[in-house]
Amino acid sequence: MSILIKGGTVLPMDREDGGNATFKGCVGIEGERIVLVSDKESDGDKFIASHKDCKVIDAAGKVVMPGLINAHTHVAMALLRGIADDMPLMEWLNEHIWPIEGKMGYKEVYDGSRLGMLEMLLGGTTTIVDMYPYNEAVAEAAENSGIRAVVSPCSMDFRMEHFEGDWRNIHRRFKDSRTVSMIMGPHAIYTLSKENLQRTIDIANELDCMYHIHLSETQTEVNDSIKANGKSPVEYLEEQGLFKRPVLAAHCVVMSDKDIEILAKYGVSVAHNPQSNMKLASGIAPVKKMMDAGINVAIGTDGASSNNDLDMWEEMRTASLLQKVATMDTCAIPAYTALKMATVNGAKAIGREGELGVLKEGALADVILVDIEKPHMYPHTNLVSELVYSSNASDVDTVIVNGQITVEGRKCLTMDENEVCNTVQQDIDRLMKE
Repeated sequence: MSILIKGGTVLPMDREDGGNATFKGCVGIEGERIVLVSDKESDGDKFIASHKDCKVIDAAGKVVMPGLINAHTHVAMALLRGIADDMPLMEWLNEHIWPIEGKMGYKEVYDGSRLGMLEMLLGGTTTIVDMYPYNEAVAEAAENSGIRAVVSPCSMDFRMEHFEGDWRNIHRRFKDSRTVSMIMGPHAIYTLSKENLQRTIDIANELDCMYHIHLSETQTEVNDSIKANGKSPVEYLEEQGLFKRPVLAAHCVVMSDKDIEILAKYGVSVAHNPQSNMKLASGIAPVKKMMDAGINVAIGTDGASSNNDLDMWEEMRTASLLQKVATMDTCAIPAYTALKMATVNGAKAIGREGELGVLKEGALADVILVDIEKPHMYPHTNLVSELVYSSNASDVDTVIVNGQITVEGRKCLTMDENEVCNTVQQDIDRLMKE
């Protein structure tokens, strides 16, 4: 399929500091790649003339920009939205989430994943980095929904047998997928023995892939690690050799200067989840300090049962505002930096820098159109600031993933919204009764 998007305000996210961030122009897509980004209307006319049956999208009144990258989520937990709110992390996990997850099978994970993917596609998220048991079901849901997914089979002491089967099935079924890829998902140091952590490391070495892990999310986790290992979680993972391969570490809330130095030394990327950390009272991650140390920080929503939505626009805004008040610095995480965290930095965190998170010739065609002709977006004075501080998921009009239109005119083309919602309601009603 060939697509030309014309007449919109293009935000390519290829500027380092946001200077001259936007321009009026067009974007041409051929197959799964962007082949044209231009500020010349005549280039668009030439594209149409040279591409038979080209679909032309009029982007007047809209910003054309890269799709958002959710760098840490548990998408199937959309099924568990609202079942256990207003409690500490470990109580939330041990007494509520893990017991009901123990009742969930392939079907429930698949259904919950579709719900989360529907929400995220409608909100302009085109790539997710997911960790969950039955990640094969997440991968299948991603293929069917059209979202791009990096799935992380979840290794935990009490689920190792399932983990072993899950990663093998994903590797077999999706190794040739254009939109689904796999990395290793050691859950956290407090759910993995040293032996099972090493088993996960061995698999990652065998498959030549990176890791996705929860790290230093709470003070309790850090205290327990120091008591058990004589080291912080970061120091412990360095000792175990995890950082010898690329790592995407979620949360990183409780970080010493030495921890930050270690992450920077090994080029570890961090997925910042501000709203989940706030809701679970985990604390405020030292994002500004980590970025100043050269650490690549992306943005994630975490799961919908600890957020409780999957709106990356809200997450961007919260990430910026939270760092401003935490550092008492109004310049901490300016708007363009927040946008980079949700696009460019997310791509770098999963090893797809230059291919995702930007609009440039040769990049993968993950593109969204954001409607700015709304009262809360007026007057137009600084579009980057308007996107970060004023917009929301419902402003997204069109979504293209890997060159395929998945949302058009705010309607998802790959899923029946009513069917998805009704199915998960039936699932959770049944699980809550069991």
